Amino acid sequence: MADNNRISIKKTSQVLAITCVAYTTVATILYNNYQIDLIDYSTPVILGTVATIMSCAALQRLFCSLLSKSYLSFGCKELSSRGTVPSETNPDTQVELPQTDNATSEKQVESPYLKEYEARIEELRRNEMEKKTAIVHAIHEYTTHEMSQFLSIDDLETLHENIESLAYGQAEPYKPIRSKPDNQIKSPSLRHYAWNIGERLDIPLIDRAKFIKTIFPHELENATIEYLCKNLRDSVPAIIAIDVPKNGDYHFSCMQTSADSDN
Repeated sequence: MADNNRISIKKTSQVLAITCVAYTTVATILYNNYQIDLIDYSTPVILGTVATIMSCAALQRLFCSLLSKSYLSFGCKELSSRGTVPSETNPDTQVELPQTDNATSEKQVESPYLKEYEARIEELRRNEMEKKTAIVHAIHEYTTHEMSQFLSIDDLETLHENIESLAYGQAEPYKPIRSKPDNQIKSPSLRHYAWNIGERLDIPLIDRAKFIKTIFPHELENATIEYLCKNLRDSVPAIIAIDVPKNGDYHFSCMQTSADSDN
């Protein structure tokens, strides 16, 4: 747009320059040869032309301004008349039309098959929590049954607190404990114990290894996390043996055997 304006200005300047040169040349020739002063004849024409151009420009600007204001006022009235309706009681006041929302006006049709969805989801969540509570309770009983011979009552209580943190993913760090000096628990039993409870809780092997390593730092001083992770379930004979859940049953076989022997 700017380039076009520059070109038109340049052409206009050239035309004006050529016109001035031509006018001067013709006026000089006429005056020298025929003693005719062209300025006397052309001055009224030039002044009249200039006055006409200025008048046209002024009138054009005036009409443009008036028409623009009229157009805007008419447009605003038209837009306002579309959004309002005249009141019957007072013609000077206008009442806005209520806006309709398609999302709220359309009623959602609920399928009869989905009426029990929320209740079913709540039932499944409740069953899952009840099963998780039962699993944790079984692990606590198993821990007391297997670890009482190795731990004092205070350390056993701390171990139960660590199990709660492991089962429910609490952010509290595990508290380390130590087995009895006269009856220390060995590494294979600790590895098997970590695998057994982790299998019921469906916890990754690396988390089981970190759990048992943090709680028993003295007994597992020479064992790394990588070693424990690879050897949690092995065939090394130990007091605490590997207890694989059967068909998804979270109960421990040693606890069932003990209950049968008591009966």
